[in-house]
Amino acid sequence: MASGMGEPYMLPRDTQESQRLDAQHEYFRQLSYGHLIHPSIPARQLHAVADVATGTGLWLRQLADELTLPRPVEGEKPSFVGFDISQQQFPLADSLHTQMKFVVHDMVDTFPAEYHERFDLVNVRLVTYAVKASDLDRVVRNITQLLKPGGYLQWQETDAGDCWGHPETPTVTAWANYVMAEKVDRGLLPGIAAPLVKSILSLPASIPEGYQNPVSWSKEMMRLIHLETVSTLDHPSPAVEADKKMVVMTVAIFLLTSRINRKSGELDRESSTSGKGEKLKEEIQSMNETLEAIQRGGDMNSSWNFDVTWIVARKAIPVDINKGWMTIKKPPA
Repeated sequence: MASGMGEPYMLPRDTQESQRLDAQHEYFRQLSYGHLIHPSIPARQLHAVADVATGTGLWLRQLADELTLPRPVEGEKPSFVGFDISQQQFPLADSLHTQMKFVVHDMVDTFPAEYHERFDLVNVRLVTYAVKASDLDRVVRNITQLLKPGGYLQWQETDAGDCWGHPETPTVTAWANYVMAEKVDRGLLPGIAAPLVKSILSLPASIPEGYQNPVSWSKEMMRLIHLETVSTLDHPSPAVEADKKMVVMTVAIFLLTSRINRKSGELDRESSTSGKGEKLKEEIQSMNETLEAIQRGGDMNSSWNFDVTWIVARKAIPVDINKGWMTIKKPPA
């Protein structure tokens, strides 16, 4: 998928990017204390799982290997479904779990009706560089529509603004400022975590008269079950510190290169002697200097840290007011 002003996504889709995504996934798993799903989600009760913006589908494939599910009967719908706007990074069909399927779909659009209220868990990770600010509420609505009543939503995000130097360095600061500026130019949110939590908690539920919602005792569609900030700084896993430089360098180079390429295109269309052309040349030169500093390594990579916001929410369950609700409120693990 090409990245431009009409396309908010800031990263490429090719073999090299697939390899980076898989390495990033393994790193995020270490950062998440080895968990694919948060411990607050009852894994034994998961019978159908969706992964939105699945990319290479590695998270979904590893979860399918870990969960013990009965073999599907003929005609049964797949238990694991990965959705992505592009099929370029999907795994080969002959390598898939027997209960797995990958579907091309843009999360900005309503999902096909056959997937509505199908899943016990929907996973989303790192769409901050793909979802426009104007689309966030619609995306959250569409994703929660996939959940069964009582189903769980797991969402992890990190942004350029969640990164910092320890101690602060000019390279880290310059990189973060350039990437956040590029996000705003593309219509993306400079920071997605807080607006995302607000959007999740703002969804109204339709609880019929005579029913109640023991998940939250409210008219909200989703209840926040867990909200955590996980940091690379002082993380207990040695692998998080050991592999941090690799993760930081690759994504930093891709994101900054995205802005350099777009600004260079603007310069090609602008007279280099005009006031705007001069400013573009200065910015491109400064960005290239920052990029070279990243590629050299040095202070940026030894001092870089970042936070990840880890969200778990649960969908409302309409229950007859005359029926028991305690096992719904807190299901057994």
